[in-house]
Amino acid sequence: MVVLAASITTLGGKALLSRQFKDLSRDRVLELLSNFSNLALASSGTDHTYVEDEHVRFVYKPLDDYYIVLVTNRQSNIIRDLATLNLFAETVGVYVSGVPEDGVFDNAFEILSAFDEIVVMGHKEQLSQTQVNTYLAMESHEERIQEIIERNKELEATEERKRRAKEIARREQDRKSSAFGGPGGMDYPGAGGMGPGSRFNASSDPNVTNALNSYYSHASPAAQQSYLHQQAEAGPMVAAAPSMGNTSAPRSGMKLASTRRTPGGMDSQRISQQQQQQQQQERAVPAHIAALRAEPKPENNGILICIKETVRAQFTREGDIQSSELKGNLELRINNEQLAHSSIKLTPETPFQDRSYRFETHPNVDKQLFSQQGVIALRDQKKAFPHNDQSRGMLRWRKTANADDRSLAPLAVTTWVSPSDDVQGAFDVNIEFEINADAYQGTSLEDLYFCIPTFPPSGEITLRDESESQTSIVSIDDEQGIILKVDSIEQGTQGSINFVVEADSEDSLFPLSVSFKHTEMYNNAGKSLIGVAVDTVTEAQDAEAQLPFDVITSIRSDEYDVL
Repeated sequence: MVVLAASITTLGGKALLSRQFKDLSRDRVLELLSNFSNLALASSGTDHTYVEDEHVRFVYKPLDDYYIVLVTNRQSNIIRDLATLNLFAETVGVYVSGVPEDGVFDNAFEILSAFDEIVVMGHKEQLSQTQVNTYLAMESHEERIQEIIERNKELEATEERKRRAKEIARREQDRKSSAFGGPGGMDYPGAGGMGPGSRFNASSDPNVTNALNSYYSHASPAAQQSYLHQQAEAGPMVAAAPSMGNTSAPRSGMKLASTRRTPGGMDSQRISQQQQQQQQQERAVPAHIAALRAEPKPENNGILICIKETVRAQFTREGDIQSSELKGNLELRINNEQLAHSSIKLTPETPFQDRSYRFETHPNVDKQLFSQQGVIALRDQKKAFPHNDQSRGMLRWRKTANADDRSLAPLAVTTWVSPSDDVQGAFDVNIEFEINADAYQGTSLEDLYFCIPTFPPSGEITLRDESESQTSIVSIDDEQGIILKVDSIEQGTQGSINFVVEADSEDSLFPLSVSFKHTEMYNNAGKSLIGVAVDTVTEAQDAEAQLPFDVITSIRSDEYDVL
């Protein structure tokens, strides 16, 4: 089965959108769709959902006021064509509602991206509608981490603005106090003891007191705590203020209760709770996630190629793999204009023609040259790659594996859990892990973190003697659970973590999350997990003129769980 193009047309034959999966010009597609309109009109009285001309077959489905049309060769399997057509119809229905033309034009890029997920180089991928939606969502672990970092920066900037606003207000208050109290900061009746050194001391004037109370009732917890502390220090002065004034005009002053209430009516205990909650919300990301943050920008000697891969997998507690997925991308970074007119040739061992992998090139890269020869070069040979020392994605790939297929899982994990004989209400937990040589040919994996989502009542766990030498406890808290770290594991060795932990049940110890990474830098050649490697980098106009380059390969985990 070969799908030449997928199109959306009106019932009158007007082409709204078309995606060609083979080499078809725009004029040829319009000619084919015009023929389809005539053929569909002629067969309107039949129950068939396909028509043919002397060259191609049109498989179509009417939806409201438009057609979804697949243009295939005449030798294709009509049953598979209809199944593919139904998947296209479900996908388009997600984006098009109301007036068809407006819906298609407003969501054209989303629809085209969905088409590219369903059909690759004319052949249908084995996908469901749910999988298509998942791939279009493009969830990224690194992107989520970056969002957390940016959000923390925004919170820090907000607190800094508040701090500076308080500092400006304090200086303004000191200036006014100096004007009232004179050089010596002498108070006078009704001034509320507001000398140059008193800052925001409470005033005996009810209007001033109410104004301050109203302002600080809407301030941040930190500002409220600071104001409360200043009031406590000014307590004796506030109490003495009425006696210094005119006795015929008594002033109430501000009274401080033993519970030390805030201007908004909140006591100090409640403020402390709010501060703790705010600190928890602004707490840095967990250690096992922070370890996977973007590393410092590596040095670039001219041409730097980064091959990055992320692995996602789910294991049973017995060590059987349920599912796995690998995503990778190749990034190019150039800082020399003289090296920008170049092309990258991958090694023959790179599986760029293996249809079990989904390779996609950047829109500016010559897709045909890559699919035939494994060469990454610009479509316009006269243009150059960006040379501002910024990484640009040139190629990305993805592969999924079924249950019991370990070819994409570099780390095998098995757990053993049993009730403890020594501690009542506790469990003996043994986590065994080793590098899967069938999937990963590297020498080691580093920064292994194991996160157990439970918080023991005692707030601690007991590591067995054989685990203490290689395992460290990163943290134990009721929000993130237990986080353990192993610095590294070498190829051909088996690691083990054995500990005793109090828990309600065995199920409360799962899902167990695992994270790891490995990064290597090479002077020229470096191979990724699936074998993506760079053979040579040459000038774009002269394939014999080789250019120097460096390669960095990295692999890291994302949602690597034991269920």
